[in-house]
Amino acid sequence: MITLDNRVGSKELLRLFPPGNAQLGHLEYGDASFIGNGDGVPYTVGVERKKIPDLLNCITSGRLSGHQLIGMLNTYNVSYLVVEGVHRPNPDTGLLEVWKRGRWNPVDLGSRRFMARDMWAFLQTMEIVTGIHTWHTCTERETAQWIGALHYWWTNKEYGDHRGHLQAHTMNQVELSKHSTVRRVSATLKGVGWERAKEIDTVFGSVEQMVGATVEEWKAIDGIGDKLSRSIWSELRGV
Repeated sequence: MITLDNRVGSKELLRLFPPGNAQLGHLEYGDASFIGNGDGVPYTVGVERKKIPDLLNCITSGRLSGHQLIGMLNTYNVSYLVVEGVHRPNPDTGLLEVWKRGRWNPVDLGSRRFMARDMWAFLQTMEIVTGIHTWHTCTERETAQWIGALHYWWTNKEYGDHRGHLQAHTMNQVELSKHSTVRRVSATLKGVGWERAKEIDTVFGSVEQMVGATVEEWKAIDGIGDKLSRSIWSELRGV
């Protein structure tokens, strides 16, 4: 069940969800939240929704990064910031414009106007530096649908059962997630690949330790038999 904050700015989304999928409640931080299947434990997931003028106002005042997002990070295991509104950079000036009353209009906060790159740079900082995931939607209906899809992703499978990041590519398998140097190096060895490399990563703490391992130590790893262990040992030593 998705919980929407019962204040203005959140509660109006309730009518856009299928009956029984969302409810109103009080959230200290964020506009929506739910419990998802985390990595072995339940994860709390929070979503902060900002329309573009509100986002720019919060950036200017410091309220978003100085208060709201800090609260999100301290409250939820995973946090999202969704920016709502149709926008573009002006083709000539690069000023941030929003679609309003059938035309493109610059976003004004008093006498201040913003470059589109300033908003994009802020969102990039939030994602890369703080780890808050950012997303963009055009309308409140799309926002509700996106939150519903987010809830579906987090609840319809166990965390480890998501396999969309594993895809075949030029005879190898690439994984679109962070992994250690041990796993990256071991995955390139003949007969290993990403799945066995994951097990190897749990055994060796460094590449140096992996290279110095004996054939017997390799054989002790789940999924690696006598023939493969000897092949790995020889390949690492260039013999």
